[in-house]
Amino acid sequence: MERIAALADAGSVASVDAALAAPRPSPHLARWGIAAQDDDGVALARATMFGAPVMIAAQDERFLGGSAGANHADALRALFERARDERPAAVILLMASGGVRLYEANPAERALARALAALLDLRVAGVRVLALGVGDVFGGASILAFASERIALVPGTKVGLSGPRVIELAHGRGELDAADATAVDALFGAEARAAAGEVDLVADDRDIIRAWIAAGMRDERTFAERVHAMQARLADRWAHRAQRLDPDTPPDDAQPPRPLGALYADARSVDPGNSLWRSNDRPVWITRPIPLRTFGPGEAHALDAALLAQFAGDRRQEEAAVILVEDSPGHEATAAAEALCVAQFLAQHAAVLALLRARGVRLVGFLAGTGHSAAFFSNALQASTVYALRDARVVAMEPPAIARVTRLAPAQLATLIEDDPVLGHPVRHFAAWGGIAEILPEPDRERMLSPASCV
Repeated sequence: MERIAALADAGSVASVDAALAAPRPSPHLARWGIAAQDDDGVALARATMFGAPVMIAAQDERFLGGSAGANHADALRALFERARDERPAAVILLMASGGVRLYEANPAERALARALAALLDLRVAGVRVLALGVGDVFGGASILAFASERIALVPGTKVGLSGPRVIELAHGRGELDAADATAVDALFGAEARAAAGEVDLVADDRDIIRAWIAAGMRDERTFAERVHAMQARLADRWAHRAQRLDPDTPPDDAQPPRPLGALYADARSVDPGNSLWRSNDRPVWITRPIPLRTFGPGEAHALDAALLAQFAGDRRQEEAAVILVEDSPGHEATAAAEALCVAQFLAQHAAVLALLRARGVRLVGFLAGTGHSAAFFSNALQASTVYALRDARVVAMEPPAIARVTRLAPAQLATLIEDDPVLGHPVRHFAAWGGIAEILPEPDRERMLSPASCV
């Protein structure tokens, strides 16, 4: 609240309303011996800046690293929905977060995905969303930040999708030494990100930050214009990266995944990478997952290019539907992906889906295998309705990450991963929190496209 008051016009800060001012302590922390906090780590307010009405959210990195629990994320979603109704001059996010809170993985993952969709719908409505990193921003919170109209960092902060320890754990110190502060800053640091053109760098000074906010409030480009402009920027960045790739890398197979053949029975590929398929007899598109490949900058960018090509123009397409098929080992957690700012690519993907949604296209998620971390979060979970096969799994957090934080014995951890409603991976647990509309015995396109799927 002190941060909010420091930036707002003097004497203008007030609660948004009684509902958002009410205590929202997490019910999931007591089991771990952690005392809940009434605001669950995020303060919300309305105020004015330069006399114009704004709404502000400020994350508290002192409480569990600013991590987004279910109530924290729900508060953000509610703020974005309230702003969409009231249409303030801007919504300002003062961010400092490690992402989805491990202690409440399933409900928190779903809640933050809903907040991301609400943020993008708010931008579609013409309300500016500006994100300022006042602390380190990682995980799903980094996608939320990059999904904003503009993002800036104050000196000394860092932003990225996979943290240094995550990359080191996955690939070893040869990929990244998490203890090497110089290497970490060169990859994630505010100064490095600004030099690469991925963020703005602003001094931690009230007047300078307010000037940055004022500039963002004056930007009159539409959401669609900004989405297309970002796609062009990322195309340039990816083209530079692609020049260094192995030229002998084979193209993707043009066949649909065998277990899901019925889903693509009357469809054909519509893009060179075979990431998007279209039904031959109606306006239904189906994305094609690559189960053994992570969802990184290249995969997200290729799919977005295909979607934007198929839905070019501004006309509404209420008869069209896109089934977002999910099955992946997760987002690409490598130093190379972070050097490209993979969070920005995934935020752009969520923005492309929001643009389709704004044009009347129905988005239906289908979890065919593994829904893993940010890949699931920014893709199928951006649909209002998600179906799943009964053997599907949702991996909000990998077992090593759970073990590192909870310090549970291997046998306890194995039981938790299978049977715990909050942390468990079998899809039934995610469904219990409202994340899955229906668990299906087999791929059923007609069921997924029925009127009942329009929620």
